[in-house]
Amino acid sequence: MTNVSPDHDDRRHTIEAREKIAVAAGFALLVAGAVLLTVVLPAEYGLDPFGTGERLGLMALAEATEAAVAPTVISSGPAKTVNPQQGVYKVDSREFQLQPKEGMEFKYHIERGGGLLYTWIASGAVDFEFHGEPDGAKPGTYESYELSAGDRGAGTFTAPFTGIHGWYWENKGASPVTVSLTSAGFYTRATEFRTNKRVFQHQLPDVQTANVTPGGR
Repeated sequence: MTNVSPDHDDRRHTIEAREKIAVAAGFALLVAGAVLLTVVLPAEYGLDPFGTGERLGLMALAEATEAAVAPTVISSGPAKTVNPQQGVYKVDSREFQLQPKEGMEFKYHIERGGGLLYTWIASGAVDFEFHGEPDGAKPGTYESYELSAGDRGAGTFTAPFTGIHGWYWENKGASPVTVSLTSAGFYTRATEFRTNKRVFQHQLPDVQTANVTPGGR
């Protein structure tokens, strides 16, 4: 009678267990490969090496996924989204005093295509017009952009021509009114027009030294 040592049995069981694990792992890899080739590739990537994706209707899933993630190009039409400028933009903030029944103008010189971002607020209601005058035009030639009444205004503006563009404010009330203006844009100079043909040229601070500058006289 042959005696088998316990160590020999343990080694035999270990080998059998490893063989079973190897067989199970190989079978799992085989199944995973089959699923990849017959299901995943057709459904996710539109690849159908064995034709199973077409028969199972999986190709439609890939087409729907491609349509869902396809980039959409939005056309903004003929208007430019970006309008490059040659100069450095300026910032400006100042106040104007309007006596009762007094009117005044304040305009920036802007090249054609130059942009302006602005906001102004008055301490009382005023009549106002936002307009521009082309360089070299005959006196009285101008284009009106906004004509209204109120105590504030704000917006963005792109100059349709090279010239001076800005506001006329008129205080029709019985009390003084203060108009506070803040702007940023590609303008090169600022001019204030008062009654009796008084004209004042204002310094324009750069973006590092912008501050509030009294503009009234």
